[in-house]
Amino acid sequence: MAERPDRWIGVALDRQIKPGSSNPAIVGGYAIAVWRPETGPANVWEDRCPHRGMRLSFGFVRDGRLRCIYHGWGYEPGGHCAFIPAHPDLAPPKTICANVYPSEERYGIVWTNLCETPNAHLPDVGDDQGWQSIRSVYVKRPIAAVKGGVASFDWGGGRAEEIEDGVAFVRSDTAGLSLLIAIQPVDESKTGLHVVAKGDGAKDAKGRLAWATRLERLRDAIEAQS
Repeated sequence: MAERPDRWIGVALDRQIKPGSSNPAIVGGYAIAVWRPETGPANVWEDRCPHRGMRLSFGFVRDGRLRCIYHGWGYEPGGHCAFIPAHPDLAPPKTICANVYPSEERYGIVWTNLCETPNAHLPDVGDDQGWQSIRSVYVKRPIAAVKGGVASFDWGGGRAEEIEDGVAFVRSDTAGLSLLIAIQPVDESKTGLHVVAKGDGAKDAKGRLAWATRLERLRDAIEAQS
């Protein structure tokens, strides 16, 4: 696989990662587990248990820990193994640790950076408050085609402008509506778009539905390209 670039990538809408859940995702061909304890922020890990290699996204959350479904080993948010059911009185060695990626929740999106030595800054579109989830859509086209489609799509006035190379677009109009479009490269033939909005056109359910419908048209238009 290619070297993982130093950039923050949106992998889900914040609302999609429910408390006490574990969810699979793929970024550039790398499998990750996106999970959230009963309270607190989402975590992004390599989707592999250090014990026997089982996918951690198949696991379950209990008492603030992500538990592997294979043998029940429990990992705390920092990645360290804290509980082994077969040896309940044993304090697991600190060397037993899941591979944890940095993660942040901003603008209603869960972001991660898979680079081994991350230094990049999160995309910045100003105030974090007031953003509303619109929808996540997955397009059966490579990221280059999706980026081109987002830039050329008829958004009903104005264009979506790229603010971070390969990461995110933002579109604003004179009515005060802003869209943030986070791009997730899934693999060589599939790309995810996680979209949030801010402004009068995103404050009510009818307005958000209209934008969700427009995103479906965007997906269909990109997939129809030869």
